Amino acid sequence: MTTPSDYTYDHVTTKVMMEDMAFGDDAPRPGERIPQFDLPLLDGGRIGSTAFPRRKPLLLMTGSLSCPMTASSNPMIKEMYEEFGQDVDFVMVIVREAHPGERIEQPRTYDQKLEHAKALQARDRLPFPIAIDDVDGSVHRALDKKPNAVWLADRDGMIVYRGLWVGDESGLVQALDAAVRDVKPPRQDSSSRFSAMAMGIGKMGEMTNLAGPRAKRDLWRAAPPMAAIAWLADLYRPLPPKWRTVAALGTVALTAGAVIRRSRR
Repeated sequence: MTTPSDYTYDHVTTKVMMEDMAFGDDAPRPGERIPQFDLPLLDGGRIGSTAFPRRKPLLLMTGSLSCPMTASSNPMIKEMYEEFGQDVDFVMVIVREAHPGERIEQPRTYDQKLEHAKALQARDRLPFPIAIDDVDGSVHRALDKKPNAVWLADRDGMIVYRGLWVGDESGLVQALDAAVRDVKPPRQDSSSRFSAMAMGIGKMGEMTNLAGPRAKRDLWRAAPPMAAIAWLADLYRPLPPKWRTVAALGTVALTAGAVIRRSRR
């Protein structure tokens, strides 16, 4: 398990990015109780697991200011909030920075983390509550320290759905619809990657630019192929993030095809 001392990294690494690709064996899963937490909210008050049984199910998401997955999925989650927000409590937990750099440093104090939460809310205009984890990531580590994962708990605090990425739209919509009807979701555990990763990679160049040159250099060291696709995808702005990545992959495929055909002549 990650300890507080190595939780707050300054340089994203290949190891960190590989760990983000799957839930760990100890990660909370459907059928288990949501881990205990008691966190301050950005706009005042607190939210905690001791509130169960709740009047509504709880959708708990992780995110950070420098996270491309968070930035790309927030517009989608805002639409879901408009549809389900009256029947489900939406909460985003601010965790460690996914891609820290000179302009978005890894927080070392609660006040720094608070400022990042304010900046995220202002940038993405999130209409639902934002909770702030402590600097050591006590709640985040209990939730398996994924950068933009999601857990849906029923009114008794039991997990009925978890998703590796918030951006898995179809799985999350089905789960929210089932929770509102107080039935089990058709799919309770999602590790789908393609759609969510396509959105995130399409936003990655923009987010690492925002975080600072160090964040961009670290991405190239940790995951060169992903960094290259992200660089190419960024050239296709202002397309939506997902289609930037699709366009980038198409460009790579067409270029590779042309090179192969030329080599056969």
